[in-house]
Amino acid sequence: MIKLTEKARQAIKDRQHSFGEETYLRFGINRTCCNQMNYSLSLASSKKEEEEILVLHDIKILIDPSDSHFTDQTEIDYEDDGSLIRNPNPLVSPII
Repeated sequence: MIKLTEKARQAIKDRQHSFGEETYLRFGINRTCCNQMNYSLSLASSKKEEEEILVLHDIKILIDPSDSHFTDQTEIDYEDDGSLIRNPNPLVSPII
């Protein structure tokens, strides 16, 4: 389950309001190359077919099911300079 702090909820709501139309928060993993993975967080006006909708505090979050393993237990926060992602699970585990 993804968590949103109060600061993040307010920042997302403010951004959604500035768009003037219904928007979703798209949250997932961006696979840039080989074993490199980064979080992706953006507003979207439409849903992709494969995405699932998670509703938290009346914010609709789009998540690709293939990313849910990496985003589980993630907290999205907001500070003065932007969004902050906290995840107790590392994106890439070391090879043992």
